[in-house]
Amino acid sequence: MRRTICLVLIFLLAQLLSSMVVMFFFNLPNLLHEGTLDVNVLASSPTALGISLWLNGAVVWAAMTLLRWTDRKSFRAGGYGWPLYGIVVLWMVPIIFIVNLLLETLSLEDLNAEVFSRLVYDPWGVLGIVLVGPFTEELVFRMGIQRHLVRHRMRPWVAILLTALIFGAIHGNPAQIPGAVAFGVVLGWLYWRSGTIWMPVAAHVFNNLAGVALIWLTGDAQATLVELCGGVWPAIVFAVLSLVLAFFGFRYLDGVWPGRPARTGEGGVRP
Repeated sequence: MRRTICLVLIFLLAQLLSSMVVMFFFNLPNLLHEGTLDVNVLASSPTALGISLWLNGAVVWAAMTLLRWTDRKSFRAGGYGWPLYGIVVLWMVPIIFIVNLLLETLSLEDLNAEVFSRLVYDPWGVLGIVLVGPFTEELVFRMGIQRHLVRHRMRPWVAILLTALIFGAIHGNPAQIPGAVAFGVVLGWLYWRSGTIWMPVAAHVFNNLAGVALIWLTGDAQATLVELCGGVWPAIVFAVLSLVLAFFGFRYLDGVWPGRPARTGEGGVRP
């Protein structure tokens, strides 16, 4: 558990460090001419926030590499072709629908709604949300924490669930926590069964891209799935259909990777 705590601290400290560095450079002209510091620059500038996401990813990557907490085997594609990655992405569609529909019923406060709605229209923000964020989070939570827990003889499903709970808590946003836990379980299972980090990365990237694309298409960050479906009953029908598709998708993917991965967590490639 010591490494788990260290990785969480590294992740949080990297966010703090990257925010401070970006805030300093974006305030540099004011500091030189007026001696003032705008502490709200990250909240007011989506570009600054987007760049801080990139810097955060770089710091986390560097720290884990220096500590040798990454796994070269996990960076391999696992011998799986692009069609299987495509199937994983398609499998995420019904899962995304189900999870987000459940989140709508909870009506939890979204502390990041305003910031997110600005980020999705900034190039740096979009790249940070869609690419850098997913890769960094999978690096820390799946490769760093989950793999370490499994290697130290924790049951895979326990490690997946525990990592997902930490993943949800680290978001710190009531509206995101339940969804992050649910997606964390899915992403953890993909990593455990496939043995390659690129499976959960692909699924995570698609999930974030879907959220960005929905705002682009609707032009409304507050649009709900019930409204988009045309009402409650159509949404229920889609939910049932999504459950069926998610189940059969799970059965198919579980069959693609027959045999359980070794308890060392070094991969789920077929024996």
